Amino acid sequence: MSPLAWTYAAYLAVSGVITVLVGRTLFWHGRPFLIDCLGNERAADAVNQMLLVGFYLTNIAFVTLTLRSGIRVVGWLDSSELLSHKIGIVLTTLGVMHFGNLFVLGIARRYKSRST
Repeated sequence: MSPLAWTYAAYLAVSGVITVLVGRTLFWHGRPFLIDCLGNERAADAVNQMLLVGFYLTNIAFVTLTLRSGIRVVGWLDSSELLSHKIGIVLTTLGVMHFGNLFVLGIARRYKSRST
């Protein structure tokens, strides 16, 4: 198998593991925050589940859409550089999505506290 094929396989595997681990962590540790924001445990659990599904779908789509690089990979050094670049992009995207969700939930929390 060529170095590019190994890079693609490693990229899919590492991205999949990162996506599942981050998604599960956010799901479990985000529940109390959602309960506090929404004030209703049942609604918080439903929103938490929908956020997890959306998180998985978005990340899987992003990883598959960015699989092709268009860069010529000659050896293992090029392969490892491409892999680290791609994983870095996935991690940055996950971080931006996380802080975006926190921002939206923070606004919802402030809005809820003003209306009560």
